[in-house]
Amino acid sequence: MRLPVLILGALIPVAPVAAQMPVVPVPTTMPAHGETPPVDYAQFGNWICRPGVDDGTCSANLDAMRVDAAGTRQPIPYVPAKDPPIDCFYVYPTASTDPTLYSDLVPDAEEKRSVHGQAARLGAACRLFVPAYHQLTITALRYTMAQSSAAKPAPKLDFDIPYRDILAAWRSYLARDNHGRGVVLVGHSQGAIILKRLMAEEIDGKPAQKRLVAAYLAGNLDLDQASFKHISTCKTQDQSGCVVAWSTYFADYEGPRVFGGTAGGAALCVNPAAVGGGRGALDGFLGKPGFAPANDPPAVEMAGQLSGECVVDGKGAVLRVRVEPGKYADLLRASLQRYSPTPTWGLHPLDISLVQGNMISLIQHQAKTWQAQR
Repeated sequence: MRLPVLILGALIPVAPVAAQMPVVPVPTTMPAHGETPPVDYAQFGNWICRPGVDDGTCSANLDAMRVDAAGTRQPIPYVPAKDPPIDCFYVYPTASTDPTLYSDLVPDAEEKRSVHGQAARLGAACRLFVPAYHQLTITALRYTMAQSSAAKPAPKLDFDIPYRDILAAWRSYLARDNHGRGVVLVGHSQGAIILKRLMAEEIDGKPAQKRLVAAYLAGNLDLDQASFKHISTCKTQDQSGCVVAWSTYFADYEGPRVFGGTAGGAALCVNPAAVGGGRGALDGFLGKPGFAPANDPPAVEMAGQLSGECVVDGKGAVLRVRVEPGKYADLLRASLQRYSPTPTWGLHPLDISLVQGNMISLIQHQAKTWQAQR
């Protein structure tokens, strides 16, 4: 499977790269797909996080200060789930800064930062499994974007290698760790693309579908209502075995969009804060700002400061985010804007951060439904 240059050029979940681009190194090419040795996920060293494996990436520094629109502050300690009944299988987005086309299996600081920011807090609802994989790197992305902007032939990037790894990790998890437990799939950007393929080939209409509590595919590119034959779109918070998918943009942005389009069918957007439709209050988490008191916890939970609604138009369907009136409204909007690499990408790096609390609550509801239906 070859990934079009336009699509891969949208996967980077970090700061803008355009200003860094007069000189872009050519990434070192890894061996061809058939020559690349498979990854043995029976070896715990090939997981970033899983039961028995965690260097703090999936457990440390998760306390938060909840701040509402009026500026009221309340410390919120993180409480991991005790003996949770379900698992979360998470695939992280493009984050590796390795100088190669594909990353190695030793997670660097950016890969760990993505895992910590997007997945660690899910430990409040599930056991967490995060495989390391040979992902297409930021280096490869920058080079591809530079070639495209210079009107040069862009390299063809083989997406089969990252998918092969995640497929092996998934099969290893099912064989060694699942034991009939429910599982939530969570992926962002490159991770969501990989999980979409995994679901279509390994879960949709297959025995493994019985174990699917839900799938969360954030920052999607071409997901639509017909992407799966037997897996439905979530429509209520108590529905299990379904898909939640979204891409975030400011409510007042009307320009061209990279994310939230369709592959030809009806566009798909499910708001984790209002699964049945309409506007919902977003429960999101960001890192502590520099002006916060030094003894504040490392994260801020934004309570009642943002809302979101899935909106369908001629370009697809996206989760439109509105900053609600409040003490920090102007400061919050400016802060969110700094996370956006370019207007066409919207709030892509924050797709999960802005709804993380909503996700946890929804997963807990879905887990109860899945258990009741066993």
